[in-house]
Amino acid sequence: MFPFRRMAYGCGAFIFILSLLPNASPQQNNWDELNARVDSLYQQGKYEAAVAAAHQLVDFAQEKFGAEAPNVAACLNKLAVLYEEVGNLADAEPLYERALEIRERSAGPDNPEIAASLNNLGALYADQGKYAQAEPLYERALAIRVKTLDANNPDLATSLNNLAVLYDFEGREDDALPLYERALAIRERAFAPDHPEVAKSLVNLAGVYREESRYSEAEPLYRRALAIDEKAFGPEEPEIATTLDDLGTVYIAEGKYADAEPLYKRATALAERNFAKQPLAATIFTDFAKLDVAEGRYASAEPLDIRALAILEENFGSNSLRLAPILGGLSEVLYLQGRYMEATTALQRELEIQEKALGRDDAALVPILDNYASLLLKTNHPAEAAQAEARMRAIRTKANATASSDPAN
Repeated sequence: MFPFRRMAYGCGAFIFILSLLPNASPQQNNWDELNARVDSLYQQGKYEAAVAAAHQLVDFAQEKFGAEAPNVAACLNKLAVLYEEVGNLADAEPLYERALEIRERSAGPDNPEIAASLNNLGALYADQGKYAQAEPLYERALAIRVKTLDANNPDLATSLNNLAVLYDFEGREDDALPLYERALAIRERAFAPDHPEVAKSLVNLAGVYREESRYSEAEPLYRRALAIDEKAFGPEEPEIATTLDDLGTVYIAEGKYADAEPLYKRATALAERNFAKQPLAATIFTDFAKLDVAEGRYASAEPLDIRALAILEENFGSNSLRLAPILGGLSEVLYLQGRYMEATTALQRELEIQEKALGRDDAALVPILDNYASLLLKTNHPAEAAQAEARMRAIRTKANATASSDPAN
């Protein structure tokens, strides 16, 4: 899924326009040079150095143009984007907010620059899981762009895509789907058919189809996105590995195991060479393990799940909720090999993580407790199994009582 593409990074268009002006002043030259330096460092991936240069740019803009100038808003936005690149979300937020305030005061309510600021601030909130705060910003940005931009403008597609991703994260696939479809249609008209932005829309739309088990509709979209990525990027690009994994999951769901296997082998090789310790590698490994389980290769699945678990523990800690589904998968693999004690240990750890995240009475714990009770019986712990079953029944009773007490409408 591709959410929250950052529009209006910096002042590229603004710099270009100013550079066309004749007889530029020394002040203008300094402005252009500082902008070019920040942009160059950003493009080289030297984000820490770019942050320092962007601070200089903001100071220069405030001194020469005034604290409320539109130029200052553009540079605050640029610095905020750089802070996000280095993981400093706390310092990015007030910069986005100030840039938005300046633009709202200096431009009309429907200015596209305001939409860019709303989009970026909304993206920051969404990246932190603050969906309720992000949604009105995205909706306002979309309304401005619908009103002010041509129907085929890529910025309009960005707003449609971002709001769709937000709905998707909230489980509102029915609301997300038409927005993804509109975004794709705009990008197909605005760009070449093999443009990477088209591929992003294809992947997002395919993701909704996959979530709705519409695999026959998702498959051609993923295949097309993969072809675009392979043409647009180098062979080692992580985006290619992501799309290989996505298409592989569809093939597994369709029972096309022979088609899925070469995709996972290729994705795994890309991960080994380029991002073996990153969360994306963990996703690929655990999905490859699911293919192995589907084909009865339990001994091959186990080390993949163990590697995925180690990667996520290193990145997010031993109690992260991200570990829970992998522990559940590992427990299944161990169970299928007849290693019931080890399977019980893995499932118990998943249960503890889920309890900490959700609370001890959440209905999502029922299937885990069901499996846990079965494993306890397998390992000759009937008393503990009875306790797990009793908890399961109590959670179900509470959930049913809560559901029946809610008004129908």
